[in-house]
This record gives sequence, C-alpha cells and structure tokens, in this order.
Amino acid sequence: MKKAFLTTVIIWASLYVAHAQTYVEASVGTSNQDIGFVNLAVRKQFSEKFRAGLELQTAAVKYRFIGAKVIDEGQSTTLSLPLSVRLYQFNRLRLDFYGRVGLRYQSVAEQFATEKKLSNNTAIGFNAEPGLQVSLALSERLNLQSGVTLPNLFEVRPAFLYENNVTNLFFGLGHQLSPKAIFMFKANAGPAAGASGDSQKFNWGVQAGIRFSLNGSGAAALRLDPTF
Repeated sequence: MKKAFLTTVIIWASLYVAHAQTYVEASVGTSNQDIGFVNLAVRKQFSEKFRAGLELQTAAVKYRFIGAKVIDEGQSTTLSLPLSVRLYQFNRLRLDFYGRVGLRYQSVAEQFATEKKLSNNTAIGFNAEPGLQVSLALSERLNLQSGVTLPNLFEVRPAFLYENNVTNLFFGLGHQLSPKAIFMFKANAGPAAGASGDSQKFNWGVQAGIRFSLNGSGAAALRLDPTF
C-alpha cells in the first residue's frame, strides 16, 4: 500500500508540474455494479493530439465479484491512468484512440466473507481498456462523444482469473457553463461475460459532474473520457 500511495503521489505531482493545459473534475454516478460512486480526476492536454491523466473512483458495491463469487456489499476503489490520441480529424468531427489501465481494490466485512464462503474478504484486480472515440463539436460550447471500449478485468488476488470482459458502448455530452467550467454527462452500456462465462450478461452506468480548467479553456476541455 505504501508503494501504491507513493506511486500515486509521484504521478499526480508529475501531471501537475508538466507544462500543459490542466483540467480537474469531480463526478458522481450509479451503475448495475455500484449503488453509487464518486470520481475524481486530473487531466493534462499535452498537445492537440495527446491527453493523459489520473482517475480515482470509489464506490459502494451492489454487484461485483471476489474469487468469481458475487458480492452485494462492500467498497470498491479503482485508480487508473487514461489517455487519448487523435487519429483523424475532419472539420468538427474527430476520431481518437482511447486507452486506460488501472488497479482495483475491493473489500467486504470478514463476517460477510465467511457467510458467503469467500476465499478472502479483499481482492485486487487489473484493468486494461482499449477503445475508439468519435467526437462531434456541435458548437463552441457543446460537444458530443460516442464510441466503444473493451474493458478486460483480471483478478490477481486472492486468485488469478479472467474476471470480466465487456463490450462497452458509451455516450458523452460536454457543455461549457463558463470559460473555466464544463458540465459533463456520460452513459455506458454493453454485454459482459465473466469468469464463469455467465457471471454478468449486461453492464450499464450513468455519471454526471463538473470539469474545471485551471490554466485556460478551449474545445479540448469539452471532449470527455468514456465512463467506467
């Protein structure tokens, strides 16, 4: 945990001091996996083509897994590194490659783990999520995004297994409220298969929040990252 905390601090510090446009954001949401979740993120627009950042999500669990067994309570925390790279642009239409890697920590009460015969009351997972995103600027203040990502989640403790594979279709809307503030709305849905091949058939989620620009504004602030 100390190494993970130190790594997080170093990444956050590196992003903060890097000479690039900076955005910070906060959002809340719900999904079929979580009763509710909170997302905090910082992003850097290093160039017109490339953006990267750091996201932290913490959630109250509704339907997740430890050791391929369902848990319907507890906490889930995910730290991830998202990035996007412009592949093509024509007028107001833009295509980006999107990718995310991250670590997830889940925990339940020991009594719950005993009752459900779980091998452990905590679990650590690794997520790799490639995808494509299309953005359409309807105006200088309104931007729409849509696309697909392919999240692949591996549980690495207490057992190594291929926990979940999702075809994640998403939609996002970014609306400029002021020169420094963006309203965000994001939604996702798609079929899923888990460790048993039938552990989850469908995922969905909705999320809304605010993005602030710390040192400038522009069209890049309106382009949102897919929800997770």
